[in-house]
Amino acid sequence: MFLSIALRHCRDLVCCLLFSLLASTCFAQVGAQPTVSLQADHVTVLREANITSEGLTPPSMDGAWQPILLPHLWRDTHPGYQGVMWYRFRVTINQLPQVPWAVYLPRVSLNAQVWVNGVPMPYTGSMSTPVTRNWYVPLLAQTPAGIWHQGDNLILIKVVNGYATSDGLAPIQVGPSALLERAYKTRTLIQVDSVYLANVAMLSLGAFMLMVWWGDRMQHAIGFMGAAAMFWGLGVTAWIAPNPFTGLIVWERLAYMAMVWAQLMLCMFFWRFSGRRGLAMDALVYGLMVVAPAWAMFSTSGWRMAVTFGVIYILLVVCLGLAVYHAIKIRRPDWGALVLGACVLAPSMAHDIAYQLNWLPLDSTYLLAYVAPFMVTCIVYMLAGDYGRSRRALSDLNADLSVTVARREHDLRESLQRLAELERGQAVSAERTRILRDMHDGVGTHLTSALRQLQSPRDAGVDLVLVTQTLRDSLDQLKLSVDALSLAPGDVAGLLASLRFRLTPRLKAAGLELVWDMGDLPVWPQGHAPALRQLQYILFEGVSNVLQHAGATRVVLAAHACADDLEISLTDNGRGWRSEAEGDAEVLAEGQGLQAMRARARVIGAQIVLTTTAQGGVALHVILPLSQPPLIALSSVS
Repeated sequence: MFLSIALRHCRDLVCCLLFSLLASTCFAQVGAQPTVSLQADHVTVLREANITSEGLTPPSMDGAWQPILLPHLWRDTHPGYQGVMWYRFRVTINQLPQVPWAVYLPRVSLNAQVWVNGVPMPYTGSMSTPVTRNWYVPLLAQTPAGIWHQGDNLILIKVVNGYATSDGLAPIQVGPSALLERAYKTRTLIQVDSVYLANVAMLSLGAFMLMVWWGDRMQHAIGFMGAAAMFWGLGVTAWIAPNPFTGLIVWERLAYMAMVWAQLMLCMFFWRFSGRRGLAMDALVYGLMVVAPAWAMFSTSGWRMAVTFGVIYILLVVCLGLAVYHAIKIRRPDWGALVLGACVLAPSMAHDIAYQLNWLPLDSTYLLAYVAPFMVTCIVYMLAGDYGRSRRALSDLNADLSVTVARREHDLRESLQRLAELERGQAVSAERTRILRDMHDGVGTHLTSALRQLQSPRDAGVDLVLVTQTLRDSLDQLKLSVDALSLAPGDVAGLLASLRFRLTPRLKAAGLELVWDMGDLPVWPQGHAPALRQLQYILFEGVSNVLQHAGATRVVLAAHACADDLEISLTDNGRGWRSEAEGDAEVLAEGQGLQAMRARARVIGAQIVLTTTAQGGVALHVILPLSQPPLIALSSVS
């Protein structure tokens, strides 16, 4: 690399010597080229020059030089030419400048180097393949002191391109460095720095809108605008990038493709924004997204690319007009932002297409690089307006909903209060019905039985003991029914205590000893009021059977909790129940009372087991499950 640099500097030195030797003879031979007089304290614009395309080094002064006027496009004088073009200017200085001078090139494509009186000035980037793309970057060549001569001076500008495109040179300026630096920095700020800043804003806005679309996929218009902003930012960045990552042709085609897609996505945005849907429009846009870049890939003509942009421009103007009409028609509050953006976007696009077609001066500036972010900002402003209106509408809706919910809650609360009153009334009525049914089934049955016993024929004696027993059963059952009203749900221990309290005097009167064997009893999960009454009837029927049939002197009432159930047992030491033969086995005979007990047990999901004791008595076991729900609805058994 160092060897190549050294050889290049040696070549430039030799060229400078040859140029100095020939400079004295060239002025006499180029009398056709006018000489421009430079003033030491002013900037002079040079528009008249001679050109030649001979060689990579400064050509001879007596070669085939052609006079032209700047701005100059190669296609006007050298159609299809690629390579190096030399521009020669002849100037006269009557008084040498006392301050540093410079040569300012507002626009050159693609890169350039300035020579003053045979001395090459430093240049930016590369002058050989790949050529640095300084086509949109202003160039300023500072000239060292002592390089200018009083009298005639020659300025050569070597312009290099990479391929056939809109290559050329705009009018150059020569004068004091301080004055030219001001113009150079201003143009750099406008054409380079501002474009990059605008692209950063464009990419940021595009990313924001794509995130909004990603959050709500139904917002197709916002998605198209986000894609348009992203493609445009990437395309412009690649378009003005001085050092591409690929070959020049491929790089510019990629930039062109991104900008085409950006404009087509913008067409889709305006089309969807106007509230229209249509497969034909979608097919047209998506077809152009494929055809236009493919056509550009096989064409190096800037004119064809400009025609493509023109066709898309017409389509974009139609979609933009429809969007503006729709915004005004539905009276959007922010339709003015869309109209403002449209009024700026449409002429800017026409300006840039005219520039692409070389209808404008070479040193003109593209406008869409600045207008596109402005248009996207208008769209984001409208999006923010939609969001704000949606938030306000949502707040109003929430307020109305809160009032409605409060009103509904008040109505529901009143309905629940009325329903609770009805339920309480129904509960009272059901409780009354239950008490009446219990009295009818229990007390009433016993009273009816006692009455029939007293109404026996005269020849048959009245069994006063049986009548007394029946009336006592009726009274005990009535007392137990009243006690059951105050039991807590699942309170089996309370139920057994009430049973013990009510039946102990009667058992003592009958000569029976009651043994109480009670452990810690948990709450019975299924022990609501109807279930407790059914359990009460089962145990009362068991005690009545002992009093009437067992002939026992001792009865044990026990209750203990097991792992999965609660077991209550009633064991007597009587003579046991009679048995019946069934095959080779013996089973306890079950009367109507025991069958009723089993029916009540099925209602509450309990199990009844009868066993005999070693002393000959009978043990009644009532097993209450602690987790199993009742098998039959309680209301099915009276």
